[in-house]
Amino acid sequence: MTNDVYARQIIQAGKDLGITPRGIVIAFATVYVEANWLNYANSKVPESLTIPHDAVGSDGKSVGLFQQQVVWGNGAWWWGSAADCMDPYKSARLFFQRLATKPYQAATTDVAAGAIAQSIQGSAFPDRYAQRMAEAQRYYDRLAGGTVPDVDPNRPPYNEFPIWSENHYDGRSGVTIDAIFLHTSEGFVGRDDAAEALSLWYQPKSRQVAYHYAVSQASDGGVTVVDNVDTDDASWSVLSANNRSINLCFAGTQAAWSRNDWITKFGNAIDVAAYLAVQDCKKYGIPTNVIAPPYTGRIPGISDHRYVTKVLGDGTHTDLGDGFPWDVFTAAVKKYATGETATPQPEPKPVVVGPADDQLNMRFHCLGDRTLVEAVAVLLDKELGTNNAGKPGVVMQ
Repeated sequence: MTNDVYARQIIQAGKDLGITPRGIVIAFATVYVEANWLNYANSKVPESLTIPHDAVGSDGKSVGLFQQQVVWGNGAWWWGSAADCMDPYKSARLFFQRLATKPYQAATTDVAAGAIAQSIQGSAFPDRYAQRMAEAQRYYDRLAGGTVPDVDPNRPPYNEFPIWSENHYDGRSGVTIDAIFLHTSEGFVGRDDAAEALSLWYQPKSRQVAYHYAVSQASDGGVTVVDNVDTDDASWSVLSANNRSINLCFAGTQAAWSRNDWITKFGNAIDVAAYLAVQDCKKYGIPTNVIAPPYTGRIPGISDHRYVTKVLGDGTHTDLGDGFPWDVFTAAVKKYATGETATPQPEPKPVVVGPADDQLNMRFHCLGDRTLVEAVAVLLDKELGTNNAGKPGVVMQ
């Protein structure tokens, strides 16, 4: 993982916790001093060696970009588990949670800012943080333009963090990204942590599958987005369409779900998926066309795994299935793409007709513009070999 990827995750963690640019620059200076942007495992922390890392250290039980101690005592972690402390986003949140209790906004000089970092880190070399502040500020300015971008006011609520998978190609082999495909996981159904569980399941290369995003909705309605593969890289999701596509999996769902299942169990997640799809469409210049079954349209645009099977002719997958509420998803895409609100079409309701006499006199398109009586007469003629359909009148007793 590159320094910029790490740095952007730190910026995101700061944004999510309401940390100002000054606080994020202090975090950057801290990473420069502690690890120089290398995500360290530790030879004294065996579990850290099983987690993706850039280097192996041996200082105490310190791991990760911030060199946070993996120490358990008095019924709690000193900083956190090895997994949390080696996760760029989660470790940054741990740092920012402590920074938020400090008067860091008043630390307007490099020396004062360095003292804030030292009060959190407790380093044996307290002066080093101030020495890296100027470099940290330049790096931050390059990535964020000097300010933390405002949170998109249209962004739906969701929690996001990365669990990176090995199952991807580096880059896209020069192929233009022109599709976003949606998937079901089939497994982890009913779990509040479905996105995280799925991400951990296909993290190792032995699984030979991954998506760019795993998205789940908990029983309380909260949505979690786990980033698994950088969208600049091709995830192993859709066979020959990998290089051209971004792939999002609804973790904890099944292709057999009904429309009601989707709306009641994953309505919020569908909205978040639409938002993510629109952001990636804007980033990569993909039209925000939604191509739903029976696939009369064609990519570029947004569709599902079954499109790859039916239209591109690769594989046998049928997800998202027949019950997915494409009208709801399409309305959400339009909302986030244009700011316009489109009302999803309600499910068709039976047409209520009048009394029995009216029904007998009505002509129905489905019966060839015949009345019910005329249609029955045609059927009887066909069955009995008679020719009574056009005869007028009735038989009186």
